[in-house]
Amino acid sequence: MMKFNWNIRFSASKQLGNILLWSVCLIMVQSCSKELDAPTPMPFEITAITASADKVVINPSKPSEDALTVSWPAFSNAMISYKIILANGEQKDSVAVASGAISKRFTQGELNAILVEKLKMTANVESKLDITVLGLIPSKTLSTTSKTISIQVVPGPVGAAYASLWVVGDATPNGWNIDNPNAMKKDPTNAFQFKFNEVLNAGDFKIPVATGNWGTDFFMPLTNHPKLSETAVQLVPGGNPDYKWNIASAGAYKILLNISASPFITIKPFTPYKQIWLVGDAVPSGWTIDNPTPMVPTAGNPYEFTYTGALKVGEFKIPTATGSWDGDFFMPPTNGEGTTGKDAIIIAEGKVDNKWKITEAGTYKITFNQLYETISIVKN
Repeated sequence: MMKFNWNIRFSASKQLGNILLWSVCLIMVQSCSKELDAPTPMPFEITAITASADKVVINPSKPSEDALTVSWPAFSNAMISYKIILANGEQKDSVAVASGAISKRFTQGELNAILVEKLKMTANVESKLDITVLGLIPSKTLSTTSKTISIQVVPGPVGAAYASLWVVGDATPNGWNIDNPNAMKKDPTNAFQFKFNEVLNAGDFKIPVATGNWGTDFFMPLTNHPKLSETAVQLVPGGNPDYKWNIASAGAYKILLNISASPFITIKPFTPYKQIWLVGDAVPSGWTIDNPTPMVPTAGNPYEFTYTGALKVGEFKIPTATGSWDGDFFMPPTNGEGTTGKDAIIIAEGKVDNKWKITEAGTYKITFNQLYETISIVKN
């Protein structure tokens, strides 16, 4: 019988154990080394951009509706700012986008203005629009540019058929005076719209396109004396047949006339807000919607409010209620408007976030009229 050498077996087992032990240690060291290594940073790049449509036909009669949305992938750095470069051959324009955004929505009016005025495209002619997104990290002096995509666009005409319109009739302050009728006000947000906000008498009115001549064309209802809830309107050459709107109850009204390819009119009684406030980092209360800075009502004028006091460098807007950012606000037509602007338009539910901008601290007097939708900001 062969005798087994136990010393050899023990020695081999010991060597094998040492090998296994060293292998485990090596694996652990490598694992720890990998855990301690800094992660490889993601490359700063915009991998792809998309457009919401391959072809956009501008509808200038609906300037507030969506026309195009440009989107790009999210990048995990909130300090990135973006610019969208729009080009038509050698003609280019850039549009800044808020830091951290991953899309930009263009309205019909906004995009049409860029296409016609900036990129020199011709109305009603199909053209190619090149779109590129530029990403910037200013703190690290880094930038990246996406690949360019192209879509087809058909711009619309800029402007409306009439630059001025009037209101004439015994319902209006100037009565049946065709030589000096009351002027309507061009809507600062829509070239196809006119407003007439006024305290009206009981009586009739219609809308001439010129003064001094009863034989001019008129905007009129489709029938005589329709309900004020009716929105249909027509342009009547020579003003015949002679249809008119009728105001049965005297009082404050807001009239809005749209003269686009799809015209309409709204005639609504206006009940003034009993209290108006200021909110923003320019006013004493700051961005506190629960306790904004109140304006002071003008005695004998239910439509006018004033504020006299300190304003800081910053922004503000005018809420019609407290406690919620979803209420109605009076705002400037464009964001960042300074102290020279005169318009204060009403925005339902604050859907557009425009604000007035104060660039110099001091004592100011703000006079605001909610019927006429006007504002005066004067530094004392």
